[in-house]
Amino acid sequence: MLDNLQRLPLDFVMQHAMEKTGDEAVNQQRLQLAQGLQSNDQYLPDYSFRSVFQYGKEPGPIKLYDTGAYYRGYKIDVREDIFILDSTDHKSEMLKKRYGPDIAGLGSEARSNYILTLRPVFINEVKTYLQ
Repeated sequence: MLDNLQRLPLDFVMQHAMEKTGDEAVNQQRLQLAQGLQSNDQYLPDYSFRSVFQYGKEPGPIKLYDTGAYYRGYKIDVREDIFILDSTDHKSEMLKKRYGPDIAGLGSEARSNYILTLRPVFINEVKTYLQ
C-alpha cells in the first residue's frame, strides 16, 4: 500500500475529481451571482433607482442577470490542481471591465459548498488508486 501511495499521481487525481464535480462548481458560481456576490466576498453595487423602478429590477446588488445567457455560459476549465470558472457569453469581458475581474470565481461560501461535493469524490479517487 505504501508503494501505491508513493506512486499516487496526486495532480491527476485532483484534476479528475474536479472534472467529475465541475457541474457543482458552476452551480455554486451561479448561486453566488444570484446573490450579487463576487469571488472576493464583496457585493456588486446596488441597482440604480431607474433600474428598479423603470426596468423592474429587484432592489439590492446587481445580479448580472437579464436574459440568463451570462449565467448559462459559465464553464469550468480544470488545469491540474486549479480550476478557472468563466462565462463563454460574449458579454463576459465587458462585464469584467465594468465590474472588475472578481465577478467570476468562487467566494468563501461557494467554495466551502463546492468542497462538500468535491471531498468525497476526491477521497474515492484516492481509494481507487490505492487498491
